[in-house]
Amino acid sequence: MAEMNSDERDNFLNEVRVGVLAIERDDKGPLCAPIWYRYSTDVGFEIAMAYDSAKSLLLRRHGAATVCVQDEQLPYRYVTAEGEAVVELMTGEERDDVLRDIAVRYLGDELGNQYADAFPGHDEAKVTIKPRRWNSDVLG
Repeated sequence: MAEMNSDERDNFLNEVRVGVLAIERDDKGPLCAPIWYRYSTDVGFEIAMAYDSAKSLLLRRHGAATVCVQDEQLPYRYVTAEGEAVVELMTGEERDDVLRDIAVRYLGDELGNQYADAFPGHDEAKVTIKPRRWNSDVLG
């Protein structure tokens, strides 16, 4: 087992991977949900979600979350990041830019643009999680 250095961790997080978002709940275990994200060392994780979703409501209530990103192929690797979560209601233009950028990251140009064009017209939030605690390992 070996911990990733910050460059290895940043490179890992910039690869296309589905993450898992974990958010505290008062009355039961944490809410865990798969997410698409974009990541930069300056900003942290950016995630788009429906503004009125359970995830968004919990993030606004608790103000913090954990993100877990893993590789299911040898060598097994993972990164967890815990930090403050900021939820912002996006304008229509911001919504299109963020959703399109993330969709293209995960689906490629053609399918990503189709996904963004067909996305429902509800209010969308941009969640930013700036990590304050990290854990990462390479196994195997």
